Amino acid sequence: MSDSESISLFDRPLPEGYRDELRTMLAEPPTAAPSRAGSILLFQLGELRLALPTRYASAVAPVLHIARIPHRSGTVLLGLAAFRGEILPCCSLSRILDLPAAVEQSATTGRTLILEESAGRRWAIPIDGVLGVRPGAAEYTQHPAPIAAQWLHGSVVEESGIFHLLDHEVLFRQITLATA
Repeated sequence: MSDSESISLFDRPLPEGYRDELRTMLAEPPTAAPSRAGSILLFQLGELRLALPTRYASAVAPVLHIARIPHRSGTVLLGLAAFRGEILPCCSLSRILDLPAAVEQSATTGRTLILEESAGRRWAIPIDGVLGVRPGAAEYTQHPAPIAAQWLHGSVVEESGIFHLLDHEVLFRQITLATA
């Protein structure tokens, strides 16, 4: 294509109605991008079904040995657990949530959920089992829960029942206070 052909291409008049069509397109509000809520981990603590954003659940491990800390028994801090070469504080989620003693999980059954708030801030939490991973929602419904509303961000309804989504900011704040 020569320079004279390219000049004539760019110098030609606009097609009829082009400006009106462009003006209309620019006047329309942009369509909202689909919400990306990430995914959630569904797990069980006694009979209680809970959920947590997967970005804070860095791993799920078999039951880890918990080394008790002298003079710290009966608190939220259960002790220390070794995981992949790191020593992590191990906390009782049922005690953090102030659940009845009947909900206390066994230290020999279930799994250990490794939570990570940010790089280098990790905790081990014994749970009774992992029930799956699901896509998160843009908004969550509210259903009655056996725990205080301050702990919850909403609820997720699944075929297997209602899961209560924990508010990770409140959870991490309480874990930090309990392990200080």
